[in-house]
This record gives sequence, structure tokens and C-alpha cells, in this order.
Amino acid sequence: MLKISELSVNGVRCPAFLPCEGLRVSWVLESDRRDVRQATRRIRLESGVRTVWDSGVLEDAQSVAVPLPLTLPPRTDFRLTVTVTDSVGETAELSHAFATALNPGDWSAVWIRVRRPIVGWAPYLRTKFDLRAAPVRTARLYVSGLGCGEYYINGQKISEDMIDPPMTNYNREVLYRIYDVSRFLPAGGGRCALAALLGEGWYAQSRVWAVGGFRYGDPCLCAQLEIVYEDGQTQTVATGTEGWFSKCSPIVLNNLYGGETYDARLETPDFADPDGEEDGWSPVEADPVPKGALKLCLMPPVRVIRTLPAQSVRQVSGKEDGAWIIDMGENTAGIAEFHLRPSSRGAQYVFRFAETVNPDGSLDFRSTGAFATQCIQQDVYIARGDAEGEVYRPRFTYHAYRYVEITGYFDLRQYGKDPDTDIAVGLVMSTDLEQAGSFRCANEDINRLQGIMMSTFRSNYHGFPEDCPGREKCGWLGDAQVVCNTGMMNYRMQASYEKYLHDIRTEVEMYGVWQMIAPGMRGCGEATPLWGCAQVLIPYWMYRYYGDRAVVDDNWDMMCRWVEHEAADAKDFIITRGLGDWCPPVGLKSDRRIPVPESSTQMFYEICCRMSELAAELGLDGKEDFDRLAANIKDACIRTFWLPREHRYSTWGSCGVALETGLYPAGEREALVRALVELVKADDCAMSTGIYGNKYLIPALCDEGYGDLALRILFNRDHVSFGTMMDGGATSLFECLETECVGRPRERGTASFNHPMHAGFAYFLYRCVAGIRPLTPGFGEFEIRPDHFDGIPSADVTYETPYGTVAVSFVRRGRETVYSFRVPVNTTCRFRAGGRSEVYGSGSYTVTVTE
Repeated sequence: MLKISELSVNGVRCPAFLPCEGLRVSWVLESDRRDVRQATRRIRLESGVRTVWDSGVLEDAQSVAVPLPLTLPPRTDFRLTVTVTDSVGETAELSHAFATALNPGDWSAVWIRVRRPIVGWAPYLRTKFDLRAAPVRTARLYVSGLGCGEYYINGQKISEDMIDPPMTNYNREVLYRIYDVSRFLPAGGGRCALAALLGEGWYAQSRVWAVGGFRYGDPCLCAQLEIVYEDGQTQTVATGTEGWFSKCSPIVLNNLYGGETYDARLETPDFADPDGEEDGWSPVEADPVPKGALKLCLMPPVRVIRTLPAQSVRQVSGKEDGAWIIDMGENTAGIAEFHLRPSSRGAQYVFRFAETVNPDGSLDFRSTGAFATQCIQQDVYIARGDAEGEVYRPRFTYHAYRYVEITGYFDLRQYGKDPDTDIAVGLVMSTDLEQAGSFRCANEDINRLQGIMMSTFRSNYHGFPEDCPGREKCGWLGDAQVVCNTGMMNYRMQASYEKYLHDIRTEVEMYGVWQMIAPGMRGCGEATPLWGCAQVLIPYWMYRYYGDRAVVDDNWDMMCRWVEHEAADAKDFIITRGLGDWCPPVGLKSDRRIPVPESSTQMFYEICCRMSELAAELGLDGKEDFDRLAANIKDACIRTFWLPREHRYSTWGSCGVALETGLYPAGEREALVRALVELVKADDCAMSTGIYGNKYLIPALCDEGYGDLALRILFNRDHVSFGTMMDGGATSLFECLETECVGRPRERGTASFNHPMHAGFAYFLYRCVAGIRPLTPGFGEFEIRPDHFDGIPSADVTYETPYGTVAVSFVRRGRETVYSFRVPVNTTCRFRAGGRSEVYGSGSYTVTVTE
């Protein structure tokens, strides 16, 4: 039986709200038969009883990123219906309802703020209105609160989104959300209230990086509630200077880096109620700070995605202030919820957060910014004095932490006994990314590292890809590009990466040149080659994995400009500036970090090759120019850096890059492989590559038949490696692999313990171990070509492509390996293993290979 199991638009599964133009529809087909292909498709768009657009029945197999060639009217309800038939005439159909966003001219709301804002103090904003005594058809809130907001109707919070909207370059663009709020309005009409609580977020952040110099303005709100009644009448409640009032909330200090101070004695329980008191509320004013255009946000919001129960609670030895340390058992990013026993009114609790502890058990704040930002992650709660105890959960911050220190009115006299682990629960916060891949194998080192890498990736996504969730919280381009393959193999990243690429483009518009960091004011100077190449490599790999050319079309001009920028920077086709292969282990007997000119020039070559591929496949201009430039770079690179007697480049990493990109003299591939293996073994497999070199080296070794040598490098217990990192107690990826969890050397003491950049190579688990490789964009045609690993006798892997889920498992017994795999409908797979090369249509298969 043929069925459509999923509809998505612009990479978002079943979106409730969409922009008015640029829509691309995808669907996933399933069948209980083999070799099923889509034969025809039809897309219809209806609004009420009216057909807005009908593609008609087309003999076409395309089911990914099918463009809708029309601009839709704003704030309109639609029903999208996809109908397909397969080659034997079976039919499947699926519909999805959505509504369109506002056009720029549809906003009647204006930005408002507190008349006399106090830096750090989170304000309430509120208006009241009368709802007609008539049935409501729809009620939608279009809202953006800067820096971030919580929104309420009639005393009820309307969503669990946090630190929202995502950060952008606010003077160029501001994101907003749409919420269906019909359920919060009373049946039969009556008095209602619309309220917001605003935090500083990124927009008003003032404590670190230029001490307020990167602050755009004070917290402000733009909200428009549109109510449509069943009789066709409409009602709009919008922010403005009339009818809106403000009041200070109990959050007397909030900062994304420094934390939050909450004085429960200042609570206004009825602040969002329609009958809430009026005393203490003051008129608002229009916000004077210019902002960019409002744009609907399609990427997922930040939410609490997981809870961590406390593992232990202990008192700090020698402390006289009643300090206790809670261990959550895992280094993560988020907040903690505290369950406090009855306290006297005004009792103050101080919660401080860190990723590790000192040898004496006290918190070590160095890795989370104590030196870099002069900021310690700290939340403070001042009790209101409830007899039944109190619960505190911060709203407008998040921390990098495993350990929490509690001091203040927290002592044995007050509690009567030692506190238990029920005192706190960890709340992991991240952009709510859907999982796309799963990996499990018979090698527990790999399983553990994969789990660490996945959680580290999520700990560093809060509206954009971060370097770390504590010290910097910045969107470094190099960190983002180096892990983009790993990110896309594990999570559905299309909407999130499209937003990030837009951040990069608007930043170029602001500065005139690519910056190291996007978005935001920090910038941190002109991007170096391995960082700025994100402009090319992220769209390139998104097209390869998702098969949606829109990401290339949207970025093509900027991609070409980046190539021109690098060409202008090169001298005789060699680029000498850059940071090189960042963060390799130090203290080795031979530090084989890729020299900066070598790594920068190799990247220059790669981006020209990638651009040539895209131009050829998509019919874009410039292929001949890119080919010519690539040929000249290759000649210059070989002439300058190739060691002809050794048949290699100078380092492991540069040899890995060469094998992955073809950057070696004609006829030298086999000699290069032999030379690289000899070099690795001569160094006793002591990892000498950083985030860039490893991304290329590990897959290259695997594909050349040296998978177990790659595993030896990764888990070498005789030298610094991911193995020694895990043996030291790591639950997240370290910025510097040689850093110790406790009592680490002072010179490496400020390194972060939660840094995803080292996961750049980890997509090899899907590409090399499972063998899942796209042959055409979006995996319409793909390979299952697993590499051989003695150290991985079995594995079970899935990957969610735009066409459906590819599944691969194998069990190796001696020379015989049994493979089981699943091919999605509307795709073909070439299976290659043990000398076999066979093409399979959709369905599930088992193949035994003797090697």
C-alpha cells in the first residue's frame, strides 16, 4: 500500500504558519512493496472552498523541494494537498493546513518600551481589551519581544519557548513568531488581558563584550493580536502608546552570561489577569531605536529538551557559609529548577554554576568566563516566605554547567538535615532540533563518543550555532562550518542553518566584509579562510544533504563574492593569513599542526572546486572561472607545499585534506596514502590534528582501508585523544583535548568543557561505518558503501533523508558479514561491499558478503 507519511515545507515538518512566498514542498512516501517509484504528482492549494492553485497531474518523480510558483496573500488559511501515484497506479494523498504570515504593511503594532527602563530589570507590559460575545474562528498573536519574552493571555502563558526570538543582526532583521491563542480566550466573550514579560536577551545584553557597547537598546515589544469571529468581523489588539502599561517584575537583574536575580517579594500574581490591579502600572512609550524588518521565524525555538536529576549533594570542606555542591552528573547547557523548603521572607539563596571543580571540591569558574568576561554564572533567589516552600526556575538566562553551588540562607539549622538530591533538577536548554540520525555499534568507545558529540552539539545551539554555552556564546563561522556535516547527519538542520546563513549575509552588509562571528555586534574582525569559508561550505553541504537548490540560489552572490575576496587576498594563488588547524593537542614530541599557508590555500582550492560543482549542476555562471582558478591554486599548492621525495604534504591533516579534495600530483594517490600511513605510525598514532585536519583525515583513512588506524588515533590511550578525554570523566567535548577535568594546568585552565568544534569528523560514522553517501543531492540516489573496521564488528544506523529513512545494520563473523538495509520509496541505492556492486530499489534487503 502506498502512502504519504509526511509533508514538509521549506524543511519544516507540518508548519502551522508560513511566509507568503518562496515555498518549497516535500513529502515522504512509504510502501509495503519493493521498487516503488513515484510516477505522477499533483499539488493543490485551497482556501476555504476556493482552489487557489492546482499544478494538475504531472508525470514527474520529484518529491523534494517542489517550488510553489506563486505569492500567497497574507494572514490567510490554506489547505495544501499532495496526491501521487506510483508506477503500478496506486494512489496516495495527504493534506496539511497552514496560514500565511503578515506582509510588512500589515503591522499596525509599534515597538513599545518602559518609559524609564532600568538596565537588567525585566519589565511587565500589559493591555486589557473586551472580547465580543460571539464565537471566535481564529485568534493569532504575531509577536516579537526583544531581547526575549514570555507572553500571556488571561493569566496563562501561551508557550514554553525560551530565549526567543533567536538572535539576529537586529538593525537589519528581527524575527517574530505566530501563536494560535484561540484556546486562551473565554467562550462567550468578556474582559481579557494580553501581557508580556521581557528579558534582555541578546538585544539588550550589557555585561560582557565591550560592557554595553554591543547593546542595541532596552527591552521592547511589538505584538499584534488578530481575532476573527465566525460572523466575519475582526478585532485587533496591538502594541502602542495608548492602553499599554508597564511595571517592574520580580526579575531585578537578568543577563544571558551573568544570570538572573529574582526577588519573589516583588511578585504581582495577577499581572496578566484581566481583573488585575492597576496600582503601580505606568504608561509606556514608543521605542526610538531603529530596527530591521520583521520576518517570520521558521527555525525551532529554544525549549527545555531534557531533565537531569541531581546525582549527589555534598558540603564544601572548610566553608563556613553553608555552601553545598550539587553534581548533575553531566556537563550541559541550561538552567536548574530549585525546590526550596520553607524560608523566612527575604532569605537569599545564591546559585553559582561551573563545568568543573577544583581539587578541594569548590567550583572552578575559569572555563565559563571568569577571566575572559569577568562574569560568573550566578542566579539569586530572594524568598517570599511561603510556609509550604518555594520553587524557583530562571527565565532569561542559561548556563554552561555540571555543578551548582548553593550558598546563602541554606544551612543545616534552617533545613534540619542535610539537603537531598531533590533540591534541584537540571533543565537542558537547546534549540528544539529534531533528530535525523541514530548510531549504535559494538564498540563502546564509539557509542560513548557519539553520545557526547550529539549532546555537545545541542548544548551549543540556542538560535544559532555557538562555540560554547558559557564563556563566549558566539556564532564563530569556523566552528559552524567544520561541524555542519556532523550536524546534518544527526539533526534536521535545514531551517536553522538557513537562518544562520542569512545572519552571515546581513553581517556582510553591515561590515562590508565577512566577520569571524555572526550574528551580533561582536564580529571579532575579518574572517580568516577556514572561518569565512562557511559562506560556501554550509550551503554546499546543505544542497548535498537536502536537495533543495534554494539555499544555493539565496547565497550564490555571496558565495561568489567570498571566492573573489580570497582571490584578491592570494599572492601567486597562495593565501598566507589565517589561524590554521585550530586546537590540536599540544605537548607532542612532534607538533604536526597544518601550517597556516598550507591550510588556507588548501581551503581556497576546495571552495573553488565546490563552486564549480554547483555551477555545473545548477546551471549557474562561473564554472569555467572556478575551474581555472582551482587549477592554478592546485599547481601553486603542489609547487609550494608538496614534498616530492616523501610523496606527501608535511602533516597528517594536510594529507587528509589532499585525499578528500584531490589536491595531489597526478598518479600520486596510492603513494600519498602509503606515506600518510607511515607518518601516522611513526608518530605512534599520537593525534596531531585539530578541528580542521581531523574532519578530513579520519574519513580519508577509513575510505582507504585504514579504518582501524583512524580508530587508534581517536582513542589512543598512550597519547592525548578522545579516549583519554573520556577516561578523564568527560561528558561533553572539550575545547582542548588535553585539559583535565579537575585540577587542570593553569595555562589551559580557561578552555571550555563544552565545545562542539572537535566533532567535525564524526559524520564518518554514517559515511564510513554505515557507508551512507549521497550520489545525487538529497539522497535520491545514494550509496551504501561501508568501510571495513575490525574494531566495529556490528552496527545499527539510521538516517532520515528528505525521501525517508535509510537504515543500515551489519554483523561481521569472521570473513562473513551480513548486511541488512532499507531503501526509501522513490530512491535507488547502490550497495558496494566485498567486491559487490548492485543497485536496489526501495524496500528492505539482507545481503551476505564474504571478504
